[in-house]
Amino acid sequence: MSIRGKILIIIISAMVIISGLSLAVGVLFLKDSVANLIIIGSITLIVSALAALIIYAVVKRFYEKIERLRESAESMSELKSKFIATISHEIRTPMSNIVGFSELAITEENNYKVKDYLNKIKNNSEWLMQIINDILDISRAEYGNLALENIPFDMHDLLSSCRSLLMPKAEEKGLTLYFYVEPSIGRKPLGDPARLRQVLVNLLSNAIKFTNTGMVKLHAVVREVGEKSITMRFEVKDSGIGMSPEQVNRIFDPYAPDDIGKTHRFGGTGLGLAITKNLVEMMGGKLHVDSAPGIGSKFSFEIKFDAIDNKDDDLMHEKIIFNELEKPEFDAEILLCEDNYMNQQAISEHLKRVGITTVVADNGKIGLDIIKKRIEKGEKLFDLIFMDMHMPVMDGLEAAMHIMELKIGVPVVAMTANVIYNDKEIYKKNGMNDCVGKPFTSQELWRCLMKYLTPKL
Repeated sequence: MSIRGKILIIIISAMVIISGLSLAVGVLFLKDSVANLIIIGSITLIVSALAALIIYAVVKRFYEKIERLRESAESMSELKSKFIATISHEIRTPMSNIVGFSELAITEENNYKVKDYLNKIKNNSEWLMQIINDILDISRAEYGNLALENIPFDMHDLLSSCRSLLMPKAEEKGLTLYFYVEPSIGRKPLGDPARLRQVLVNLLSNAIKFTNTGMVKLHAVVREVGEKSITMRFEVKDSGIGMSPEQVNRIFDPYAPDDIGKTHRFGGTGLGLAITKNLVEMMGGKLHVDSAPGIGSKFSFEIKFDAIDNKDDDLMHEKIIFNELEKPEFDAEILLCEDNYMNQQAISEHLKRVGITTVVADNGKIGLDIIKKRIEKGEKLFDLIFMDMHMPVMDGLEAAMHIMELKIGVPVVAMTANVIYNDKEIYKKNGMNDCVGKPFTSQELWRCLMKYLTPKL
């Protein structure tokens, strides 16, 4: 209901009440005098009108103030959303080049010391990207846009990928990394493997980071197996510096003050743990912390997954996603629509290393023209199209829509730094088959290629 409608209802109600009270008084005390009743009625109307005007002014001002506050809040919320999306894109674009060229340089460099420096650049770049991702996830959670998948996955494959990722960090510090996974014979959980992996990697990374000697353990045990469900308990335990009760109470605050960072094992922001806690709760669990200074810490949670029969193992796609891949080789040609020169170079080099020829277009219109010319000449079309979203002349969405209208059947993959909120859904609705976020690793690029291209044997 509009503000004027609400004010009108209040005024009519007030006039009815005042008129009723005035007439009641007149009837009770002046019932023998018709003239007096007429006078009382007239006075009632005047008083009601004056009261209505006063009420109208007061209530109108009150509602207008509320409306201004609401509009201001909505404007600030929209501004915040646009700011985060813009900052995300601006940061991811140079980070994509840093990660991409670092990885390319590492494979070319033979000098041990230089290679060590390059690895440190790459690792710290990926660390920074994780911080950016955590900020975006917190923002998604605030807006209610952080959704979970519900697909079958292999728990052993997921945890193996966590171990492969974190083993180099543990070995670098001389730590022993234990993984124990209890088998769930005949059952396969349904859930969001990417988010569960994110939770475990966050917890294990923090444990390794703040443990100087000893060990870090991950236990994943089956607590209960139902007819259509499986409940698992996850524990990440370390022999690190530990935390006081006060620090434990504040570690999940993403905006904790910097003074915690001076004594707190997880620093002053706690972004990774904040989103980890949110993700565990979204999956139906609760993250518990047991810790003591100088003894170590244990993070644990239980999740009840829906489950399916594991006999029909037709889930190679999920297994490929979480296994480390050996470098594949392809015989293919890809159209890359990208306006940033350094991105063009980095992506083309990555594709060249797996045997792919790349044709580069500086914007969507040029890419569309190249496709149309090949159609007119009857030449072979591309095996895959990588499409940046933000380009001059014609952006990625418009180009993808025009390509879809041509009905050539070539998959189009969005390659963009914009991976906030429902961007991926928007891309798919506008003709994109998939989305690769910038920056990406070789493994992530290969996994995308494996979906649409057949590697050489």
